[in-house]
Amino acid sequence: MKQSLQTRGGQGRILPHAAILLSFACIAAVSFFRGAFISTTNASLGNALTINLIAGVRQVPQEYLTIQSAIDAAHYGETVLVAPGIYHERLSIESKKINLRSVDATDPARIVGDGRSGPVMHVFGLGATGTRLDNLAVSAGQGTNGCGLLIEQADLVVRRCSFASNAGGGVVNIASNSEFFSCEFDGNTAQIAGGGFRNEGGSPVLSECVLRSNIAGTFGGGIYSSAGRMTLVKSTVSRNATQSGAWGGGIYSGAGELVAVDSIIEKNVSLDSGGGVFVAGGEASLIGCRFLGNYSATGWSVGSSGGVVSMNASTVCGDTETATIGDGINKAGATFVTGCFADRNMNGRDDAEEIALGLVQDCDGNGVPDNRDPDCNSNGIVDRCEIQAGWVRDCNHNGTPDACEILWGIEIDADGDGLIDGCDAE
Repeated sequence: MKQSLQTRGGQGRILPHAAILLSFACIAAVSFFRGAFISTTNASLGNALTINLIAGVRQVPQEYLTIQSAIDAAHYGETVLVAPGIYHERLSIESKKINLRSVDATDPARIVGDGRSGPVMHVFGLGATGTRLDNLAVSAGQGTNGCGLLIEQADLVVRRCSFASNAGGGVVNIASNSEFFSCEFDGNTAQIAGGGFRNEGGSPVLSECVLRSNIAGTFGGGIYSSAGRMTLVKSTVSRNATQSGAWGGGIYSGAGELVAVDSIIEKNVSLDSGGGVFVAGGEASLIGCRFLGNYSATGWSVGSSGGVVSMNASTVCGDTETATIGDGINKAGATFVTGCFADRNMNGRDDAEEIALGLVQDCDGNGVPDNRDPDCNSNGIVDRCEIQAGWVRDCNHNGTPDACEILWGIEIDADGDGLIDGCDAE
């Protein structure tokens, strides 16, 4: 008599009933300890467990206990469907087009690095072009190369994914024309370049994405792009920074093309130049962008060296001389606004935020940077701070040193003792 066989989802995989029952028993035991991802016919564990097999879909952890095992088993073009939860894995997709996504659009599958050095996810090879990643949260990449996602020579579509707290950058894109939609890059770091996103020789597009609080050692706290064409559409680059050197707190573009359309570039910091954007060679088109509160030693919003930068229909917080610096910048199409917030030192950044971050001093605590507070004797120390320290007298308690008021003829010192006449010296 022939052995009874069962076919899975019409995909040509057949297993004996005994093997299926054994597999179900193992899956049931593991699933109980993982939080019971597998549904039961009722609350009693004694009842039979059921798995709904779907044609062309590999389910984690119902059928496969790890995401990588499901990826390995998937045929070209199939889907790996991952239940919400935390998965400590490092994933590799080599020269195979698949769809990898969370089963719940409101609760991403969380892929957390396993502690080893290197990328959490690696997708590579031309055969992987067309791979789709959807609703995944990728974090905890370790080491210099410990990015969240490394893409090499494969064009992906990435939707609603987040890349956070990775030590080698959020995403590294090499010779890839991948597209990212509604993705977030938050709190990633890179030793040298591209804290949030690093592009080398590819032409990626980031649409409606947010790059926030990423840090790079020298180039591009939010984004670093070398060669290729980096495109941002309706995206936000905010609160990114470089630590030393350093150029392009928000975005650094070198020897390629940068296109930013209807995007917000705000509150980014670099030590040297180009707090918002720095262009080193190549071309940049900044169209309909808003530059707000970026900061660096020079060129708070945009800096350029050897590049050609076009600013059209863009709004810049700051004046034309301090907000931009360098050669090849066409500012004719930009609007510069100096009164967009409390910015008494006219550097394009909110005074309160600068003080809070320690970028400027406020010795008397009045919310005004010291370099914009009165210093009547021009000794580099705010008048009120000198008075509070007891270094000068202010016997009439009006916040101005007596010596200055006497010098200006505002008050009288008939006896020449340096004190305002009739004022209590105590």
